[in-house]
Amino acid sequence: MAELQDHSRTTAEKLSQNGSHSILGHAILCAVGFLAFLLLNSPGVILISRLGVTAWYPAVGFAFALMLGISPRYMPLFAIAGSAAGMLIYHQPFYSWGTLIGAPLEMAAYAIAAYLLRGPAIIDSSLSQRCVVMKYALVTSVAAIFATLTGVSCLWGDHTIQGNEFWTTALDWYVGDTIALLSVAPFLLIHVLPRVNNWILAPENATHRTEPAKAGSGYTTLQILEFSGQAFSFLLLFWIMFGVSPSKQLFYPAFLPVIWIGMRRGIRGAVIGLFVLNFGIVASLRVVSAPQQIFTKVGLLMLAVSATGLILGAAVSERQRISDDLKERTIFLISLIENSPFGIVVQGRDGKVQLYNHAFADLFLYGPSEIIGQELEELIVPAELRAEAKQLTGEVNSGEAVHSTVRRVRKDGHPVHVEKHALPLVKDGQVESCYIIYKDISEQVKAAELAKEHEAAMKRWVGELQQRNMHITLFNEMGGLLQCVESSEEAYAVVSNVASKLFAGANSGALFIHKSSRHSLEIAASWGSSCAGEQVFAPADCWSVRKGQPHWSECPNSGITCRHVDMSIAAHNLCVPMVAHGEPLGVLHLQCDPDTGGDAEAAQKLRESLKRVAVAAASQIALSLVSVHLRETLREQSIRDPLTGLYNRRFMQESLEKELQRARRKERSLAVIFLDVDHFKRFNDVFGHDAGDTVLESMAQVLQSQFRAEDVICRFGGEEFAVILPESSLQDASDRAEALRLAAKDLRLAHRGVLLDPVTVSIGIAGFPDHGRTAQELLDRADKSLYQSKAHGRDRTTLANV
Repeated sequence: MAELQDHSRTTAEKLSQNGSHSILGHAILCAVGFLAFLLLNSPGVILISRLGVTAWYPAVGFAFALMLGISPRYMPLFAIAGSAAGMLIYHQPFYSWGTLIGAPLEMAAYAIAAYLLRGPAIIDSSLSQRCVVMKYALVTSVAAIFATLTGVSCLWGDHTIQGNEFWTTALDWYVGDTIALLSVAPFLLIHVLPRVNNWILAPENATHRTEPAKAGSGYTTLQILEFSGQAFSFLLLFWIMFGVSPSKQLFYPAFLPVIWIGMRRGIRGAVIGLFVLNFGIVASLRVVSAPQQIFTKVGLLMLAVSATGLILGAAVSERQRISDDLKERTIFLISLIENSPFGIVVQGRDGKVQLYNHAFADLFLYGPSEIIGQELEELIVPAELRAEAKQLTGEVNSGEAVHSTVRRVRKDGHPVHVEKHALPLVKDGQVESCYIIYKDISEQVKAAELAKEHEAAMKRWVGELQQRNMHITLFNEMGGLLQCVESSEEAYAVVSNVASKLFAGANSGALFIHKSSRHSLEIAASWGSSCAGEQVFAPADCWSVRKGQPHWSECPNSGITCRHVDMSIAAHNLCVPMVAHGEPLGVLHLQCDPDTGGDAEAAQKLRESLKRVAVAAASQIALSLVSVHLRETLREQSIRDPLTGLYNRRFMQESLEKELQRARRKERSLAVIFLDVDHFKRFNDVFGHDAGDTVLESMAQVLQSQFRAEDVICRFGGEEFAVILPESSLQDASDRAEALRLAAKDLRLAHRGVLLDPVTVSIGIAGFPDHGRTAQELLDRADKSLYQSKAHGRDRTTLANV
């Protein structure tokens, strides 16, 4: 808190000191300005011939310079000073138009002009531009008109001049004021008031002062000689104008020193020259006795020279400033081009190089003598891209900016990727050349290519992983389905369905299985388009079976091809042997489209992937088929009679229950036939058990030949057989039974060369729903009918009673 209070107190003290300095400075300036205004109003300075007629009026220039350079609020000071000068120097009464009205209104006109130039017009007090000088001259000339009319009117009102002298006096008054406004005021604004602002009014703000412009830190010998020559030219001019006889006087050379100084030093030198010229003319007129009529002529000359010198100096300063700005920008541009890390070149409309920097030469490895004047396209554009490059150049020459990424070539032939930014250089509405920037982006392009390759590799790996995942899913699906099948036919259907999804890269495929004889392979399943080739072929026709390894057959190209493949079709054929537990089961065959000019590496990878999947699938299919065959074998052994191959008693009972349920549901009939070989014991006793087995085997064949495929034929036990006839009436069953009896009777069997006795059978028939609604009831009724046939002499058919 104490520190804050100290800081506030210090700040307040500084502000108080600054205010005190500002008040003191303005007070000093007011006192000096008042005294200087009175001094500049003295007859010896203004060279007055009579009241209102002067060679010049520097007091007006002094007052206007302070109002414009510092503040228009100094107007009351100079109004009072003007009135005081009229009373003290020219003895005008206090109560006169000139004292009370003239001086205040004159200063008010110039104060308004100063306000306009400081405010709405906003000119630079250094007067270094032609437009600023024109504004300054216009506003001050108009203000001088109002001041002149006011002052001359006051003289006429005070009867100082007669009415016929009004306009002559007004012209002299206006010329005197304007000379001061165009020479004294600019000199003070440029060379004096900046120092007054900095050192009198604001000494406490020394760090923020505006230093007056300086020509340089010192003068050279040539400059000193030039200054001396300019001073001598003024002396020579004054002698020519006033030191010779009137007949030899020359006034027009007065322009020459001012033009010389203005051309060499600009506005700063011009205002010095004008001040010296006008002061020298007035001093010469005071020294030399000149006639009264020369005053107006000299005044007009001073006015013309002042206006000309002021405008010329401003024009030279403006040109010098523009030249300095242009030089600075040129140096900056050259430095920017030379030090730029990017290759920069200027290409003319004719396509030739006009300018380049070191970065361009280093980028394309050319020497300095190899670039200028050469065709840019010939230097850095590859031959195959020159047409495109000329098109881009045409777009730039038409006035369009071009931004693109292009490939160019170095001197050593090495390609380089660059960003090209071409901008047209327009002069007078026409494209004269183009400015081209080349940025080497070879590393970025390489990085982008590597990133693209990595992205492609990642996509490929992801695709492979997805494909493998799909393969695993399909393998699991196929394995699960194959574990649930009940027959080889169902297994083949599963393989056909899953393989069409698993081998998406193949047009078609087939599964060939070894026949039981092992002498041929037969197609068991196929998918896709029709499989071209043999449907049945010998194992020796397939190279994969011979080698025990996968084999590719490329048709119609020459090479080792399998004979079972259709050679007339252009395709790639893959054969994979299926082996399980060392036992060959068959061949998995796939057919693909041939490679037609695509990516050979990708095609080879696709073939390897297809081969890998096919090998895995063949292994799983082989193991599953072995398991299916084993289950089929066990099932057959469990439901078949080993001697006759017919279904056994247990299977018959299970089938009868199922058929009865189906018959009840469909309200259909069902018949059961029981039959027994008559005197079968005699075959065993007389001819031996082998002969009995022969009889049973023969009866099984007769049964299979006499009944439908959907009828269930069983060996019920010993020499007894049973047949289930689904959806069969009792009459149909009786007819089939009678045909069976006759077929058995016609058998002529021999065993070991010995003719066996004739075979006869006794048959009993029962039907659903007439003789029973359960399996046991039907079996009992059929069995009773069988025994009735035996009781009535055998070799007959008996239908159960209702």
